[in-house]
Amino acid sequence: MYSIYFPPRPSLAEFVDCICIMGHDFSCNDNLSPFYTYMPTHTRLLCFYLEDSVKVKKGDGEFENHGRAVIIGPQLTPVTLDLGKKHSNLLVLFKPCGLYRLLGIPLCQMLDCDFDAQLIIGKEITEITERLMEAKSCDAKNGIIQLYLLSKLNEYQPPLPIDLAMSQMVSSCGKMYMDLLAAKSCLSVRQLERQSLQRIGLPPKYFAKMVRFSVAYKFKESNPKASWTEIAH
Repeated sequence: MYSIYFPPRPSLAEFVDCICIMGHDFSCNDNLSPFYTYMPTHTRLLCFYLEDSVKVKKGDGEFENHGRAVIIGPQLTPVTLDLGKKHSNLLVLFKPCGLYRLLGIPLCQMLDCDFDAQLIIGKEITEITERLMEAKSCDAKNGIIQLYLLSKLNEYQPPLPIDLAMSQMVSSCGKMYMDLLAAKSCLSVRQLERQSLQRIGLPPKYFAKMVRFSVAYKFKESNPKASWTEIAH
């Protein structure tokens, strides 16, 4: 399996964390399973599936087909993915408030949901998906998506101090006190709650817990022999 990360263009750096392109041919006999449990994370995503379609199962339900371009809102529960035999995807990983600034939709309305991106963004996303599927290299795919995001700059929601404050929360691995977060956001704690629900989709305390969990789970994936007790400490 390969994963390639590209930094955002300077004009996109306040919205986008990075572009990730990854893939694997599961038809090769290498003991890797196409079934993957996707755990909740603090990161908001725009996903493009460029080879086999991806199926998703929530809880005890049945597997359902994903679209080619999918917007993933704030997640609270794990889901199981069937990545198919030949998997390739491109992920736009947004800064904490970046997806809200692109869509202008309160993220609390997207809680634990994923959406066909065409239904939210429009038919232009279908053209971008087709161009990504036709691109011959990861560099070319990165260029296509970054130019598309640059073309949307005039449509982004205006920045607020909470946007930078939430990015600093992520940089601190979720270890920032709420009073300090509110001060950095130039808000009262109650105002912080309201703006966080709109721009993040979660209350700020819950978002901080999600950041800490994401850090711990990533460490566990990199260090499978470490016990959860050791990680918690």
